[in-house]
Amino acid sequence: MLDQVRLVSPKNKQINNSTNQQLNTETLITRWIQRKGHDRLLLFFNGWGMDGGIAEYLQSNTPADFRYDVLLCYDYRSLLMPQDVLETIASYGERILVAWSLGVWAAQKAGLSGIGRALAINGTLNPISSEEGISPAIFSQTLGNYNEENRTRFIRRMCGSSSLFHRFMAVSPERSALDQKEELASIQQHVEEDTLPQPSSWSYTRALIGGRDMIFSPKAQKFAWRDLEYSISEDMPHFPFFSSSSWPEVCSCMDH
Repeated sequence: MLDQVRLVSPKNKQINNSTNQQLNTETLITRWIQRKGHDRLLLFFNGWGMDGGIAEYLQSNTPADFRYDVLLCYDYRSLLMPQDVLETIASYGERILVAWSLGVWAAQKAGLSGIGRALAINGTLNPISSEEGISPAIFSQTLGNYNEENRTRFIRRMCGSSSLFHRFMAVSPERSALDQKEELASIQQHVEEDTLPQPSSWSYTRALIGGRDMIFSPKAQKFAWRDLEYSISEDMPHFPFFSSSSWPEVCSCMDH
C-alpha cells in the first residue's frame, strides 16, 4: 500500500529539534511508491497540480530489480517537508533526485541535504522569470483564468499533441481545478516573497530540456542552466514521461 503523508499540528506546538522552529500547519505531500528496504533512495518531485498518478505509471513500467526505494513529493502549497520524512531520507546511504517542472524549484526549498545526483526536467530554479522561466505576465494570466475549461487547454499545451493528450488523461491527477489553482497561487506567493532564499546544500547535476516545451520555453531553460551540463530532447514536450516511461529510463537521463 502507498503511504501518503500530510502533517497537521496543533497550534504553537514546538518541533523537538535543533532549530526549535514551530511546525507549519501543513507540509507538502509525500508518498512512498516503492519501499523495499534498499539503501538507495530516489526522490521524485512532481510538477504543479499533480498527484500520484504519474509516479504510479512510472512504477508500473519499472522492473522488479530496480534497487531504489522511491519517494514521491507533490503539492507545493507548503514547501515544508515532514520532519519524520526528512529523518528517514537522511538514513539512506545514497540519495538521488528527479524533479519535473515546478518541482525543480520546489525541491531546492524542501530542506533536503545529502543529495548526490539530481536531474531537473523541463523546469528551472527561477520559475517566474521572463529570462529563466515563465514570464510573470503569462504566469499571472494562467492563474487568473484557471478553471476546468482552461485546464484542458493547459494540458493540451503541456502534452504538445492530441495523441499525447489522450494518453496523459489516463494518468491525469484526480484533483479539481480549484484545488490546483490554490496550489498555483501559493507557488506564486512563495516565489514573490522569497527575497532571501536559504542556500541549499545540494545542486542539480544535470538538466533535461524538451525541445517542444510550450510551458518552460527551451530558450529560457538553456539560459537558466547555462552553467550546468544539460541535454536537449528535441521532440519532447513539457510532459516528458512518455519519452522516459520507467524509473530506470528517467534515471538514465542523469548520465547522458
